[in-house]
Amino acid sequence: MKKILLSFAIVLAFGLNSQAQNTDNPWYIGLSTTYVDFNAVERSVGDYFSDADWMGKHIPGMVRIGRNISPSFNASAVLATVELDIEKLNDIPLNQPITSDKFWKYGVQLEYKFANDYLLRENHWFDPYIYLGMNGSVIEETTYLSSSMGLGINFWFIENFGANFQGSYDYNWDFNDYFHYSLGLVVRFGKKKDMDGDGIKDSKDLCPEVFGLEEFDGCPDTDGDGIPDKDDLCPNEPGLPEFNGCPDSDGDGVPDKDDLCPDVPGLVEYQGCPDSDGDGVPDNIDRCPNEPGPASNNGCPLPVVIPVKVIPDFLWKDLEFNINSSTIKKDSYDELDEITEIMKKYPDANFTIHGYTDITGPADFNLKLSKERANSVKEYFTKKGINANRLEATGFGIKDPIAPNDTQEGRIQNRRVEIRIKK
Repeated sequence: MKKILLSFAIVLAFGLNSQAQNTDNPWYIGLSTTYVDFNAVERSVGDYFSDADWMGKHIPGMVRIGRNISPSFNASAVLATVELDIEKLNDIPLNQPITSDKFWKYGVQLEYKFANDYLLRENHWFDPYIYLGMNGSVIEETTYLSSSMGLGINFWFIENFGANFQGSYDYNWDFNDYFHYSLGLVVRFGKKKDMDGDGIKDSKDLCPEVFGLEEFDGCPDTDGDGIPDKDDLCPNEPGLPEFNGCPDSDGDGVPDKDDLCPDVPGLVEYQGCPDSDGDGVPDNIDRCPNEPGPASNNGCPLPVVIPVKVIPDFLWKDLEFNINSSTIKKDSYDELDEITEIMKKYPDANFTIHGYTDITGPADFNLKLSKERANSVKEYFTKKGINANRLEATGFGIKDPIAPNDTQEGRIQNRRVEIRIKK
């Protein structure tokens, strides 16, 4: 007895606490034929099914009115009447003899539904439940307090109309216990709960707290891109289905939210940024986006390093000038043109142009002449397209001879212009 009351109290407390859950709250009413069996308690299970003493002739004999209070719980009131078979009933060792064939039962019951979106879909056609109840059983015009434990099943033919079966064991505190059964029809009715007022009942509304559209099961589409906000990663910007509702402004296949260069078509491997010079360094981090260069140098080309072995080839000592003049003879143009091509080949290299003379003549004159001849060579190169900033021209007169000045051959070698790579 105490266990029955404790179980009832626990389930009732949990059920009432569940009222705050978001659910529809339809009413329902059931009309059923109903039967009781006072003798079943005294029989074995096998005998019970083969020789039941069911009593009850009223059609309908029971009315059940209830309300859905949460996805998992219903609360209902029950009123039932049964016509007893006095002869059968008095054959049972009862607490007292029975003279009236009238039996009434009224009470309340709390039902736990299995179709609650946890075990079965809430709108499933097969809707079983278990229940606990507190009842008054009226026999011989005396009301006996009883508690019931039972199993019920709704079979919904359509959304709001179906068949119902209930069976319970009723523990009667001051009279014999009995089994109670009913079989009939049940109808659901009443206003459906629609928290956000969008016309879609909460049990079918995927976004029950936000006004939404029927085509998206009650969810909104704020940016109007055909993707409901619940599935839209960019709900405030119209986007594309393939990007979960996010836009791709530059059409490069990388959504704007992931695109480091959202306004310029780029490559997926560079998070939407282009690589204009094709050097493998995207433009957003390429300091020289129009010149191929390695990532180690931030996308800029490496300075050209001319091998040391090339340096000796830049020593020319047979350039010819008019006597005591800085005018270059035409016979030296071909050689200077070759040097010009080398300079163009290495655009990052700078050069020195040093002029020298032999010891013939005054030293001041020779120093001036060597400078003028070095500048003449520099001017030749600049006219051929070489940037003057790459050229450093100066003269040293009779300094640094490379051969003795006491012979004709030596003096010819010392009258020279040296063109070297500036280190």
